[in-house]
Amino acid sequence: SDMLYTYPVPTPPYLMDEIMANVGDMDNKGLELTLGYAAIQHPDFNWDISVNLSHNRNRITKLSNAIYTTDRILLGGVFIRGGSSTTHVLEVGRPIGQFYGLRSEGLDADGKYIFVDQNDDGEISDPADLDYIGDAQPDLLYGINNAFRYKQFDLSVFLRGSIGNDILNAPRMAFAQSGFLPGTNALDDPLTYQLQETTPRYSSFYIENGSYLRLDNLSLGYRFNDRILNGARLYFTAQNVFVITGYKGLDPEVPIDDNSGLTPGIEPREFYPKARTFALGISVNF
Repeated sequence: SDMLYTYPVPTPPYLMDEIMANVGDMDNKGLELTLGYAAIQHPDFNWDISVNLSHNRNRITKLSNAIYTTDRILLGGVFIRGGSSTTHVLEVGRPIGQFYGLRSEGLDADGKYIFVDQNDDGEISDPADLDYIGDAQPDLLYGINNAFRYKQFDLSVFLRGSIGNDILNAPRMAFAQSGFLPGTNALDDPLTYQLQETTPRYSSFYIENGSYLRLDNLSLGYRFNDRILNGARLYFTAQNVFVITGYKGLDPEVPIDDNSGLTPGIEPREFYPKARTFALGISVNF
């Protein structure tokens, strides 16, 4: 409650046309479930599996009071060739992370954008034709851990992911334009599909499904039980082994694009993806 944000105010009596005020309220309701099962228990072979599922429902419940009022707050932004555009909206009844922009119906025969004319006035313009075009909040976060043991060998496999969240592929929006060719670095999209726009425009055309499954950790070990190395464990681990996703960007796990946390779900142009790491080691008890 009493979330802080900038509100427009009249001048006078205020000296400035904006003021920071504690007005907004937000509601979160969720469910987290953890299940564990000893699938196989044998003197020489064990298999234990655990699953974690979590769901959170986020909603803005208040943006105005008797002094400071607003219907919605447009925020966020991506810098694209020719200018910038807001990307998200804060509105009562909507979640944080609500993408708001033009709704695309694909491309015409000339490779130009086709946008939905929301008010049927024959023109595509802001804000009359803006619509809710995606949600960065996932429907489900999950993790699955499998632990195997065969005699002195042990294997741990941890997978995790999300379902139902959307991502704005800002690098594709910025660099998949024929206007960058031939003198500027660009993606190969202008050469491999029919988009022929020279100036990108923020819309649902660049909102993608961000659901993914990641093999986050793989660990294989061998525990010695001989007299000299009794208790020592030789192990190999790998982090970020692979990702299964339909998202076309570098990585579906995108960072929060600003310090406020109010505009999640954007892959920025300067984004550096998660590293894949490997380690080989031995642990010895004295």
